[in-house]
Amino acid sequence: MRDRIKHVACAVLWVALCCKVALADAHTEKVFEQASQSLRAGDYAAAEAGFREVLRAEPNNLSAMGNLGVVYSRTSRHDRAIQIYKRALTISPRERGILLNLGLVYLKQDDYARALPYFRKLYALDPTNGQAATLLSTCLVYGGKPAEALEILKPAVEKNPDSATMYLLGVAYSRAGQKEAGQEVFNKLMSDGSTKPQANFLLGKAYYDSDRFEEAGQAFKEVLAADPQFPNGHRELAKDYISLRQFPEAEKELQIALQDNPDDSSAAYFLGALYVLTEEYAKSLPYLERAYKMTPDSWAALFYLGKAKLKLGDTKEAVHLLQAAAELNPDEATIFYLLAGGLKTMGRDEESKQALRRVSELHANLLEAEKRARFDSETHVPGTR
Repeated sequence: MRDRIKHVACAVLWVALCCKVALADAHTEKVFEQASQSLRAGDYAAAEAGFREVLRAEPNNLSAMGNLGVVYSRTSRHDRAIQIYKRALTISPRERGILLNLGLVYLKQDDYARALPYFRKLYALDPTNGQAATLLSTCLVYGGKPAEALEILKPAVEKNPDSATMYLLGVAYSRAGQKEAGQEVFNKLMSDGSTKPQANFLLGKAYYDSDRFEEAGQAFKEVLAADPQFPNGHRELAKDYISLRQFPEAEKELQIALQDNPDDSSAAYFLGALYVLTEEYAKSLPYLERAYKMTPDSWAALFYLGKAKLKLGDTKEAVHLLQAAAELNPDEATIFYLLAGGLKTMGRDEESKQALRRVSELHANLLEAEKRARFDSETHVPGTR
């Protein structure tokens, strides 16, 4: 469900900026229109060249920046998308399409903390916008602020009780410690006419996202008992087994998932990561390499690949992979910790020290954020946000 919320939003809204605008001269206007047509047709190389040409002529053209960001997002060049969207926001800080698309770039990478301020601003600009409420709530729920999400989700469900919003509400209740209220929402969600396996699968996902792993596992087992070929059933049960640290059972389910669907990049990633966790590094490589090939924007696949290579003695390649992971996720301390070790082994002492300094910075930032969160929770008056 979480992926569905993200992917539907991205598919619908990353094309929202493809519009014709008034440009300085006829040639630039023609280039913009041709680039927009290329973007709609999926010819991203031509679209990129066209929008870049427009920006050479008009460096502050917001529509060209926005559409170039769309090109970068769709071709998994997230760093470039972030840069161009931020550049656009320096010109127009309240541009809703840019705020939305920048938040979605971070959300696609499960970076809820970085997505949060953009969706928060978008929601503040229009609190009646249901999509803005859902995206903001997604960041709050999965970013560790479920109580704040409840304040947005409860009135949103009263106005429009769609399945995505109700799902988030149930998870928010569960993560906020209100298990009975969450269960009540899940029960309502299950009574929408879905078949028994579909209902149990949705329930399992809800329990999993609520960190209720024992209950999630039971729901997924009921799904597979009714339909052993249920799409993604084995993979989701395996993820639950990993959370419960039942690794042999997880391995079995992931192998079945990949037999059923060899193109399941998530199953390949989790199996590779599982082998790293169980110190079977050589076995992890083909699965992690497959996952990375299918999802080149995955910092986690790069991280586990780097860790496996480091343990197998291929330090040069490990450092290269970990540096790439750090570029995709510069706020993950474990990446820099491993990178420091690899750089030290290669004799690159100063770079190793820099990586360790980054670890210290991130830990300090985390402690400060935790202190701030405790202060907010102690001083917050319900209903004032």
